[in-house]
Amino acid sequence: MTIPDATSSISQFLDKLAYRRYLRVFAVQKPVTLFVRGSRCKVIVNYHELDQIEIYASLYAAFGMRLVIEQDEAGVYIVIRRRRFWGTFSRSDVTIHVPFYCRLALNLTPGDVELQQLNGILEIPPFAQQQAVKATFDAMAKREELPTSTSPRLKSGK
Repeated sequence: MTIPDATSSISQFLDKLAYRRYLRVFAVQKPVTLFVRGSRCKVIVNYHELDQIEIYASLYAAFGMRLVIEQDEAGVYIVIRRRRFWGTFSRSDVTIHVPFYCRLALNLTPGDVELQQLNGILEIPPFAQQQAVKATFDAMAKREELPTSTSPRLKSGK
């Protein structure tokens, strides 16, 4: 084996370790819940009219992550865990196609969520640590006294 052959085989080996893609499709019925627990991941949710959940997962620096996807009678579970040291180099993108009646439960630490093709009402309850901020804003809104002075720039319209 020559040196270029050895380097190309090492390069191919590292490429296989560095990037992995997964596709899983689950047949579902009403009611169903999709549970996602992930770290350093981006989740893109698309809605469709089929009675199935499609999961497309891309792991970058895959040697630092562990992906588990399972289904039971309550729903579909996705867990993306970073390994202790090697996980600092890793990230994942997960694109999910779900039926319109699917309930979503996402727990990302940290992560991004993108909802596409949303048609209807979306309610997001406040985070627990935001309760104190909301109480402060509510108290400010209930105050009857208003500021008596305004900025000189505001008065002049500049």
